[in-house]
Amino acid sequence: MKFNIKEKLDRINPIKKNADGKRTFFGKKEDGEGTNKFFDKVGDYFNPEPQKERVLRHEDFNAAGDVYYASVSAFYKVGERLLWLILAIFMIFSVVTNYKEITFDNFFYLLKDFSSAADSEVPQYQVLSYDSDSRQTFALYRGGLVSASPSAVSVFTAGGRRTLKSNNEYYSPNIVCCDKYVLVYDSAGSAFSVYNSFSQVYTEQLDSPITNATFAPDGSFAIATKNEDGKAVIRFYGKDLKYRGNVPDSKYVMDMSLSAVGDRFCKVSYQAGTGKGLSTLTLYDIASKQTASKLGEVEIDGEFPIGCSFIDGDRIALLTNNAVHIYDKNCKETEELTFYGESIRAFEVSADGVAVVTGSESQKNVRAFDKKGNLVYNSSIAENVSALSLEGGYLFMRTATGVIRIDIRREESEFLACDSGKMLIYGEDTAMVCGDARAGYLVFGKKQ
Repeated sequence: MKFNIKEKLDRINPIKKNADGKRTFFGKKEDGEGTNKFFDKVGDYFNPEPQKERVLRHEDFNAAGDVYYASVSAFYKVGERLLWLILAIFMIFSVVTNYKEITFDNFFYLLKDFSSAADSEVPQYQVLSYDSDSRQTFALYRGGLVSASPSAVSVFTAGGRRTLKSNNEYYSPNIVCCDKYVLVYDSAGSAFSVYNSFSQVYTEQLDSPITNATFAPDGSFAIATKNEDGKAVIRFYGKDLKYRGNVPDSKYVMDMSLSAVGDRFCKVSYQAGTGKGLSTLTLYDIASKQTASKLGEVEIDGEFPIGCSFIDGDRIALLTNNAVHIYDKNCKETEELTFYGESIRAFEVSADGVAVVTGSESQKNVRAFDKKGNLVYNSSIAENVSALSLEGGYLFMRTATGVIRIDIRREESEFLACDSGKMLIYGEDTAMVCGDARAGYLVFGKKQ
C-alpha cells in the first residue's frame, strides 16, 4: 500500500479546510477579520507544509519516494518554531517578573561582565600587579582578586585587568566577599563600603567602630560594632543593601557567620566570666525582616573563642584556644577535639570546615574537619606553618619557603616554592600568593 505525503501530513497539520475550501486554524477561518487573521498567520507559521517554494514540493517527495524524510522534516519544522515560541514566552515572563531589575546600570554591568568572564577563562595564569602598601589586604572575588589599602580599593580579573580603583581613606582596611559583593571596612574606624566589580554601590558611616563583618552567599551581610561602654550591636542588611534591623550584645563579639541561604545567624562572644573567661555561641533565626529570634545558646567556660562559621547542613564549627567544637543545626554539640593545652600557630574557620596547627617550635600537629564536621586529617609536621586552608579534598599550608598541598584522601603531598606573601586558595589545584606589589599563581599537579 502506497502512502501519499499530503495525506500523511494532513493528519498532523493543525490547519484544516472547510467544505468551502477555506483553511482554518483551531476553527478560525482563513479570510476572517481581527483575531481570525492573527490565527491565520499563526497557522501558516506552524504549518508543516512547504511554503513559498523554499523547499521541494510534496509532489517532488512523492515522485522520489522520500515520504519518510518529508514527514521528519515537517516535524522538525514545527518543533523549531515551538522552541522559538517557548523562548518568546520565557523572555516575556522574565521581563514581567524582574522589571524592577531592568535598569541602565544593570545593562551596563552586564556588558562589562562579558570581558570579565572572558578573562576568567584565560588558559594561562597571569601575574597581577598592584600598588605596594604594607597595610593592604587581599581576598578572592569572582575568579579575580581584591586588594584594599589605606588609600584605594582595587578589583582585578583573573587575567590581571583592573576593573575598579576606588579611592578611600581606611587606616586599617579589612575585606569580606561573596560572589555578588565586596565589603571593605575600617577596623580602626566606623565606615564601610560595598563594591561590585566596577563601582562602589553602597557606603555608610556608623556611630561606633566596626569589629567584624560577614556575608551570606546571596549578598546579605551583617556588621558588628562596639560602643564606648563595650556593648556590641550586630546590624543586618538584606541582599538589596537595605538595613533590616539589629541584635544587641553586652559582650565582645569575636566572630560571626550567616548561613548559606541567609536565614540563620550565629555569633561567638566573650566576657571575663568567673575569671577564666566565658565564650558564648548564640544562634538566631533571621528569616523574618522584622525581628531576630534566638534559637539556641551554648556557654563554654574557660575557653577563649577564635572563630565560628556555618558549615554544611546548617552545622556550626567553633574554634577556641583549647578545642574544635561542632554543633548541629539545633546548637547541640556533636563533635569535640581538644588540644590539651597546645598553642595555636595557624588556623582557618570557614564554610569549608576547620583547619588548625598547634604545638611547639619543634613539633606541630595539623588537624582538619571538613564541611560535614568530620575529622579528615590528623598528623604532625616539622615545618613552620603561617597559614592554612581547606579546599575540597585538599589542605594547603603556607611555609616560610613555599606552599604545601596535601591530598587528604590519598595522603600525598606536593611542595611548590614561592616568595613571601599572603596565601589565597584559587582552586583545588591552584594557590595564589600575594606579595608586596604583585600576586602570582602556584599550579599543583603539573608534570615537570
